[in-house]
Amino acid sequence: MSTSKPFKKELDVKHLDKIINSMIDNVSDSKSQIFEIGEESRKEHDALVKELQLVKQELRGIIDRSDTLEIEARKSRGHLAEISRAFNQYGEEDIRHAYETANSIQNDLSIVREMERQMKKRRDELERRLIQLKATIHKAESLVGQVTVVLNYLTSDLKQVGEVIASAREQRAFGLKVIEALEEERKRLSREIHDGPAQTLAQVLLGLDVVERVGKKEGMAASHDELQKYRVMVQGALAEVRRIIYDLRPMSLDDLGLVPTLQKYLHRVNSDYPSLSIHFDSMGKEKRLQSRIEAALFRLIQEAVQNACIHANPSHISIRIEYRENKVLILITDDGAGFDQSVKKEGSYGLIGMKERTELLNGELTIHSEAGQGTKVLINIPIQQEDMFSK
Repeated sequence: MSTSKPFKKELDVKHLDKIINSMIDNVSDSKSQIFEIGEESRKEHDALVKELQLVKQELRGIIDRSDTLEIEARKSRGHLAEISRAFNQYGEEDIRHAYETANSIQNDLSIVREMERQMKKRRDELERRLIQLKATIHKAESLVGQVTVVLNYLTSDLKQVGEVIASAREQRAFGLKVIEALEEERKRLSREIHDGPAQTLAQVLLGLDVVERVGKKEGMAASHDELQKYRVMVQGALAEVRRIIYDLRPMSLDDLGLVPTLQKYLHRVNSDYPSLSIHFDSMGKEKRLQSRIEAALFRLIQEAVQNACIHANPSHISIRIEYRENKVLILITDDGAGFDQSVKKEGSYGLIGMKERTELLNGELTIHSEAGQGTKVLINIPIQQEDMFSK
């Protein structure tokens, strides 16, 4: 029996941006088309309103004409009725004229009534069309408003989805890199301890047997000289162990505080890079902070200095730490190669780590750098009362 593994496809951020941009273009085009429909409907509405006014005005004239003809028709019918009752009293010409007049009035009345019927029909059609246009205009305005909301959502909130996913992937990669770095650090420490202090202690242990044999054979003076040699080896091993411990976490952070620890660290960096000029300045009265905060500040400065030394090849690095009432400001500047901040270097997680540490402290990290113009790193960490070290 075989089982199939679910296929998981990672989101392509660039492809997602392409989809979102396409959606934005389509929605924007739809908004323009709806707006054009609304404008055309509004223009037609205005034209029909004017036409309706003319039709109503003309209709009132036709109705007045119809009413007048109706009165004249009643009079002509009454005159004909009078002639019929006293036919012998009227001459042939009077009778013919009366009939022609009545017939003419009736024909005019029929024509005017037809015109009235047509005009009323046109009036009703215009009023129905205006009702439809008003509904179309209202719907178009409503749709434009709704589409605008959607467009704003697409261009603001939804467009940030790609950035969020990219950030999540970056953080995931950073997390994996941290795990990998931890494993590499364990290997490095294992090798350093094995090849350094462990080997030295093993040699000293064997050497003690030699000292004992020399003492028995050649006397205490000879064994004393041999013992001195191994004492130097133990002192070297002890110094190596202290260096390894310092790399893991400087003990002076807890004992002396951040400023003295930084001074010792920068002195060591200067020893490793003798051509490099390092200037350190502490402003304000140093405040002892919680151990985790001082450790984080030390690592931030350490990371910035190491990045400069390894990648920028500077001739001068300046570190300034300033203690204020409710914040700590740190400025690290160098005159090295700098870098283009718009270009993200694949596999480079130093700056990401600094950003993560700063965010954990609710602080703000600002980096200014240009190719060939050096780099400035500004770190702003807020300090609350509960962050202060209490004995």
